[in-house]
Amino acid sequence: MSAQPSPETQEEAGAPAEEQGYAGGPEMTLMEHLRELRNRIMISAAAVILGIIVCFFFWETILGWLQAPMRAHDPDIGVHSFSPTDRLVVLFQIGLWGGLLLASPVIVYQLLAFVVPGLTPKERKLILPAIVGVAGFMLMGMAFAYWVILPVSLQFLLTFGGGEIDNVIGIRQYVDFATRVIFFVGLAFELPMVLALLAKLRMVNWRQLLGFWRYAIVLVFVVGAVATPTPDPLTQALVAGPLFGLYFVGILFAYFLGPTPPERQQAA
Repeated sequence: MSAQPSPETQEEAGAPAEEQGYAGGPEMTLMEHLRELRNRIMISAAAVILGIIVCFFFWETILGWLQAPMRAHDPDIGVHSFSPTDRLVVLFQIGLWGGLLLASPVIVYQLLAFVVPGLTPKERKLILPAIVGVAGFMLMGMAFAYWVILPVSLQFLLTFGGGEIDNVIGIRQYVDFATRVIFFVGLAFELPMVLALLAKLRMVNWRQLLGFWRYAIVLVFVVGAVATPTPDPLTQALVAGPLFGLYFVGILFAYFLGPTPPERQQAA
């Protein structure tokens, strides 16, 4: 009598390779992986250099965009150069930050093209939502910093002290201030994606995060203080308020991405 394979064995044997966790793609040696990584880094670097060159041509226009929140408070205010090298430093600052921003889609694509072949199909399904989430929250934070944080903080900082102090602002200091606020506030808005990642790695769950909300108030104010280079409490509160709301968005992500509780499994 020949032994018949069990239904489970037949199902495993007949299942596609993708359902068994195999991501597909030809096997590569270590040197082939290193060559591929080198090529993708070179493509990303070329995209950054091209973005920097583009920003070099339009640096005055970009500088005007950065000064718009300040001139909304006082149309006659301007920036000043305190050193012969200030203009060059600002040019390279704008070129570097703008080049990285313009090249970010190419960098993300090259990173994914290198990583995706080694992922399981279940992990691949999470890539597109993760990219959309990271890019969306980053752009949301940068837009919030540009249209809300910068005008309000500049209104407070430039009028503090009344008419006893004249505002003479250096071009280098202002560009550094504006770019830091925009970048770090955009980075702080990634809080829901960080919580979602921690829940996916099973380091936290939504119940723990919900019970942690009192400490989260202190945490978001600390993040707001770090994200904004100004010591005034108004700017920190403007950052901390949306971050506290995003904390609960992260709890919602953790609820759906974390391990499925037994009661939800039975309901399904």
